[in-house]
Amino acid sequence: MSPMTPRVSILIPCYNASATVERAVDSALAQTFRDIEVIVADDGSTDSSLAALERYRGDARVSIHAEPHRGGNGTRNRLLELARGEFVQFLDADDELAPKKLEVCLAAFTGDVDVVFTDRDFHGGDPGQVGRYPEPTGDVVEYFISNSVVTMLPVSRLADVRAVGAFDASLPCCQEYDLHLRLALHRWRKIRHLPIPLCTYYVTPGSTSSNQGRLFTTRVAVLRRFAEEELGADGLTPGRRDVIATELMNCARILLRCGHEDDALGAYAFARSLSPATPYPAKWPLRLAVRLVGPVRAERVRTWLTRRLGSG
Repeated sequence: MSPMTPRVSILIPCYNASATVERAVDSALAQTFRDIEVIVADDGSTDSSLAALERYRGDARVSIHAEPHRGGNGTRNRLLELARGEFVQFLDADDELAPKKLEVCLAAFTGDVDVVFTDRDFHGGDPGQVGRYPEPTGDVVEYFISNSVVTMLPVSRLADVRAVGAFDASLPCCQEYDLHLRLALHRWRKIRHLPIPLCTYYVTPGSTSSNQGRLFTTRVAVLRRFAEEELGADGLTPGRRDVIATELMNCARILLRCGHEDDALGAYAFARSLSPATPYPAKWPLRLAVRLVGPVRAERVRTWLTRRLGSG
């Protein structure tokens, strides 16, 4: 393809990321696959992000856009409007791509493959964090319900992302989870996972993804809307009911631990309505207690017993 129509658009939203955005842009420009454009949209930063980006003004591969503040999802949608490539690669302004990310992903595309995604490494945060995904099998929708593939891992076709309406600008987080569910339902038929970490996710204390209460409350809302509005009665196969219910049960338990009891009860009740036999994600004594007295009381008793036994 000619330089006027790059094959891949690397899209970077930036908000108050003056300390890290150059690392992200440099990793984009270091790609061994060269037919790219790098588009950075500054989301109304109040720090020196735009000043840090000035060093790229002379590079024909890079375009910098100073935008009004829209939030992360609105800025990603603006980037999709600006993109000209056949494929898109998202990259947050505090993360990093390995040099061969695009080369390896594009080599994995064949005529019947709709999306290719990789694993990731972590920098900072919990040393036990693992960014490895299971090999996709079976129903594509079920896979993306069970596995939240983060924004920078896939290489997707721009036309597919636009066709499903891009990102939901109203979501405070879980934007990629919501988008990938819609893509899996409407556009993606064959997906390819490459079990190698070709991105680095930098864990920042206090970031959106570190707020577990908001994260899992939003995930529950996304799943409920997806089940009721996107899938509907015809699309809710038994397998999808079971997978959604399992994910909701996991969310409910995490929300209880975060003190979000009402949200947890809502997730638990909806899971039961979809698949009454789906077990609570705990060992059998607690699972039985949940059946008898409900998840809130059962978890309170478990916490009390744990503290008593620990203090003894």
